Parts: sequence; structure tokens; C-alpha cells
Amino acid sequence: MPFDSMVQGVAVCCPRCQVPFLPRRKDQKYCGKPCAKAASRNVTRGPRMVAESAEAARIHEFRKGRLRGLSHALHETPPAYRAAFLQRLIAEGRGNSELRRLVTVRALLRSWVRDEGTGRLHIAHVLDHFCREVYGLRSFQVLNPNTILPPVEALCFPATYYGPDAPPVYEDGALKERPCPWMDRKKSLHHYKGTDHKDHRWDQGVQRDGGFDMHHVSVLP
Repeated sequence: MPFDSMVQGVAVCCPRCQVPFLPRRKDQKYCGKPCAKAASRNVTRGPRMVAESAEAARIHEFRKGRLRGLSHALHETPPAYRAAFLQRLIAEGRGNSELRRLVTVRALLRSWVRDEGTGRLHIAHVLDHFCREVYGLRSFQVLNPNTILPPVEALCFPATYYGPDAPPVYEDGALKERPCPWMDRKKSLHHYKGTDHKDHRWDQGVQRDGGFDMHHVSVLP
């Protein structure tokens, strides 16, 4: 038999049901699948771990604050310098595993949640959009140190970069847009305009500015 304890007849106690058994593998911990599944259901994961562990909550808040700080730093940078900002972030992320995991979290890439205070997209989405536009790869692929990237001279960097919310403007002045299935988000069926419910009695001789009826404004003498 491949396992020495089975040859010697050494029994191991199952930590779930407390019944002795002969393991068939060196890494066998439970007597069978029912005990293994029952034990795995009781393992604390995700939000419960953050809620019950003070250290996990501290790490979670630190990472959340660092992501928010990177997002604010990017949006406060003028559009003409954002490409250089993201290139520096990519260079540092390829050599820093903690930063790489922070800005390529899959849960953030799957959601379109914006910052509560500013309404801006977080740095993970902006970086992923930039990597798709420039490299044709996802952000976690570009930041992977094992990925061989093309030389900088062969890439086309935007002169001014505004992020996923606006089409990038390149040096030749043309809009370089490619089909982006990840940008196909649900749009509102109705967009309100100020002229949607206009009073037809004021059709003649009423000045309007951006859909706002000027007759609601009192005219000073």
C-alpha cells in the first residue's frame, strides 16, 4: 500500500464525527465526504470574516482607502498626464504583488459601483479600460510580470485620456473607438428634458434656455 499508516494499521480520528478511521491518502483529514462537506460549511468566509475579525476589518478598510486614494489621484491629474500616471501604476504593479492584487480585484471589475462622494469610477475600471485600449489586454494580464508586453515605441498612447466615461482623444485628433462589449450597459428608456412637459399656452413669444421656461423668472425693472 502507498500509505505507511495503512500498512502499520494506524487509525486517525475524524475531527468532525470523532470516529476513528484508516486514511487512504496522506492528506485525508475526514472519514468521508459528508463530514468534509459539513465542516466546510462552517468555515467563516467573506463579509462574516471581516465583521468578526478586527484585524481583517482593519486590512479591508486600509485597502479600501488606498483604492479611493488612487482613484482621487487619477481624477485630479489633468487628462494630458493621466496616461503617464497609469503607465507608472502599471510599472509599479508589475513589481509589487500587493498593488497588483489591489487594482485588479475581479469583484471590482464585475461591478460598476461608483464612488459615493464624487460619482467617479474607481481606479480598477479605469486601469482595465486603459489596458484594453492601449495593449488590447485586460489589466490583470498587463500587470502580470510573466506577460511579455510590446515595446513602448510600438504602442499608441492617448494624448489626453478621460477614462471609460468618455471616448479617448488621440494625437491625430481622431476618436479611436473599438467595439467594447463590456461597455454595453443598460440605458434608461426615457431621458427627461426640460421641454417634455412644456405649457403649450406659452408656445408663442416665450424664451427658452436649455429647456427652462424663462417666464418663471421675474424680470427686474
